[in-house]
Parts: sequence; structure tokens; C-alpha cells
Amino acid sequence: MDHDQRTTASQQQDPVLAARIVRGIADIERDFYFASGPLSERMMREAVQAISKVATAPWQIVEAGWSAQVTCVDWKMQRGVGTGDAWLELTELCTEEEDDHSWIAAAVKAGPTQMCLELMFRRGLIDFAQQVIGNDKALAALWKVGFVRVEDELRLFIPIDIPAEALALGFEQNDLTKALAPIGKAVELALSAKAELDKLVEQVRDLAKRK
Repeated sequence: MDHDQRTTASQQQDPVLAARIVRGIADIERDFYFASGPLSERMMREAVQAISKVATAPWQIVEAGWSAQVTCVDWKMQRGVGTGDAWLELTELCTEEEDDHSWIAAAVKAGPTQMCLELMFRRGLIDFAQQVIGNDKALAALWKVGFVRVEDELRLFIPIDIPAEALALGFEQNDLTKALAPIGKAVELALSAKAELDKLVEQVRDLAKRK
């Protein structure tokens, strides 16, 4: 939702809804603080641990804020220094205008966001990567593994679906292992397709060399 849409929405408020929100604003603000802060931080910290159990050597894990990137020597940067020419990253799908939510919301797909394991490329390769990702033939084998594509942005990823009740029970029982199992599974699926991902990365590199 962009600025104009937000303005329009604010002018079309449901009076009953507005009153309910105002009356409960103390709880809303407190709960959002905990959801976007301590709860999300713990969940993402344990998500990185779940990834570490699957992405063992020769895979390498680079912690990025509360998240993690998974890479290998075959994808290291051929120019410059950085995470690599490509890597897998635990991230989310959302628009820049819809970023005021928590990692908890992304995990349980509450609202316009979704957690996923995405194949990422360094800045200088993004345009070339989009050309390859837009080619159905190049991705045929990856569809079978579970990768999907955002058509308008040409992003390639494996969706991660964590049931809200499973995550709630995990916090209630002080053990998120079972709730976060879908994250480990997504990483496992992606790593099983390394040969196909290697081909895709090479196609992107080859396009960049022709520039």
C-alpha cells in the first residue's frame, strides 16, 4: 500500500473499527513491540540454528542481522569481495511500502508478507539473474524441487509456511524446534538441487561476461 492508498484508506475508516482500535491501543502497541522485537528476535535466532543443522560443510553460513545466508565455494565472487556471486537467504516477500510488520507475521503469512528461502545474487548480477529466472526452460528442474517465482519481480524462492498455532505452541512450550522445522526442510530441498542451482549461477555469470 503506497502513500496515496494509505491516505485514501484513512479517509474511508470504519467508525466502529476505529473506535475499537483506539480503545485497545495500549494492548496493540505493547503486543506489536513484543512481536517485532523479542519474539521475532528469538524465532530468527533459532531459525538460524535450524539452518545450521542442515547446511553443514562444505556449505557456509553467514549471519545477516537476525537472518542467515547460505553459500558455498562454487558461488564465491569472481570479482571483488563479498558473500558471493549467489547465495540462499532466509528472507521475506513484501513490497517496500509494506514493511511495517514483524518476522512473526512473515513466518505465519499474516498480511502482505511471506517468509521464504530465496536465491540471491550480488548487485552486479541482478539484471542478468532476472533474465535467467524469467526463462521457464532454465528453471524446469527447480520447479520439481519446490522453487517458485514471483512473476513481476522475477524472484526465485522456496516458500516457508509455518502454521500460526504451531508457532504459538512452540512459544508456549518454550521449544520452537518443531514449529521451525519447515525452515530446515526448505534449506534441505534447496541444497538437494545444488547441481541445478550451479547451472543457473553459471548461466548468469556467462551473461554478465558477454556484457
